[in-house]
Amino acid sequence: SIRIVALGNEGDASHQDPRPAGLIRTYLGRSPLVSGDDGGLVPSAAGALARPAFAEYQASAFGNVRLLVHDCPVWDIFDSDWYTSRNLIGSADIIVIKYNVNDKFSFHEVKDNYIPVIKRALNSIPVIIAAVGTRQNEELPCTCPLCTSDRGSCVSTTEGIQLAKELGATYLELHSLDDFYIGKYFGGVLEYFMIQALNHKTSEKMKKRKMSSSFHGIRPPQLEQPGVT
Repeated sequence: SIRIVALGNEGDASHQDPRPAGLIRTYLGRSPLVSGDDGGLVPSAAGALARPAFAEYQASAFGNVRLLVHDCPVWDIFDSDWYTSRNLIGSADIIVIKYNVNDKFSFHEVKDNYIPVIKRALNSIPVIIAAVGTRQNEELPCTCPLCTSDRGSCVSTTEGIQLAKELGATYLELHSLDDFYIGKYFGGVLEYFMIQALNHKTSEKMKKRKMSSSFHGIRPPQLEQPGVT
């Protein structure tokens, strides 16, 4: 099985869609390598609150590999339920951190308060940083204070790359959730890490089997009985 933990909210705060199609849900619904019930969300054990802390997706990848995805849009879980969030990170094979490029306030709040926590909990786990959306007012020719202020509300590419460097992560910019960005771009990188995780687990199983067989193959020493006088 492969466990993926997705953290962060990539939704656009300016859109009032009550249930937007997020990055993870969209990928699971479109990827030809993944099969399962796209709409079958299972509330987590930690989500007995009025608003679940995270959603759980279950599917199959590459035909017969069990895929378990935890999608956690609310970072407050690290404050309210540290034990669960720590276990989630510790059990993950891949971590996806996602944010909207037009929500600079939330980006810096996460970067200052939660990324240090994530960094301490990581243990050679591959991380993908997904910067979602098209920056508003980024290319405005006007240099008046109002337009400059609007441009400053976006998370720049440089800031995203710097965050990726801090975590040793792969940085992706997804300007939209269409087939190219979801399937070929994000999906291609995610599936690469999924294959790496499978290869690592297969290698570990082979090592354990070799060790087990070598232990079983050890014969007890043949001790000579003392001669009878």
